[in-house]
Amino acid sequence: MTVRRRFLLAPSFARLILRERGGLLHVEGFFREQRDHSVWVRLEENRGLLILRRVGLDGEAEDQTDIPVAHAHALLDVCAGEIEYIRTVLQIDEAHALVDEIIRPRALHLITVEFVSKGEAGAFCPLEWFGPEVTEDRRYTHQSIALQGLVEAPDIPLSDAALNSLIDTLEDRFTVQTRMAINKPKPKAKQEQVTRAKTQASAEAVQVNLDEIEKAMVREMERTFQKGNSE
Repeated sequence: MTVRRRFLLAPSFARLILRERGGLLHVEGFFREQRDHSVWVRLEENRGLLILRRVGLDGEAEDQTDIPVAHAHALLDVCAGEIEYIRTVLQIDEAHALVDEIIRPRALHLITVEFVSKGEAGAFCPLEWFGPEVTEDRRYTHQSIALQGLVEAPDIPLSDAALNSLIDTLEDRFTVQTRMAINKPKPKAKQEQVTRAKTQASAEAVQVNLDEIEKAMVREMERTFQKGNSE
């Protein structure tokens, strides 16, 4: 079983994460809602998946099956609603976090943290760069957004403390990803090009001065590298 907690995320923070980590474009099509389960199809670049989610007292259980991409496209054509987003995966301590920049049917940014038990989920303290929690608000599930839409998305306040917290999170991952890049090439050039194009297309929607935030992040990283080299 998987237990999830879901939070809103400031658009500028989501774009910084996407810029630093890259992401994978997803399209999901949902069939009509059922009382105790959900069925949908997901298209991830050149991979198709058919997914069944069952909801129980202890959380959610998902089964997924690979299907041909052509079949995934055919199923998307008959689904009741679709959602398109770019997903970035982060590791936060022992938790698995999914950062989604939703492109369609409306712009929205979410971070979902996955846990193996309710106890682990309850003990998790959201990081300072997380926005308000919306775990219990079904309007912010992918299924609800695809089938029912979302009238409005609240503004997420920004602060220096939140930005510094995000920088700390990205720095904690930077050294590990550098070692991985040296030992194993990343076959995602096409994906990263698509991600960059999507990011540039949504630049006008950002409500804060992204350049200043990016400069602050670069300065912090440079100071970290210089300190490591001097030691």
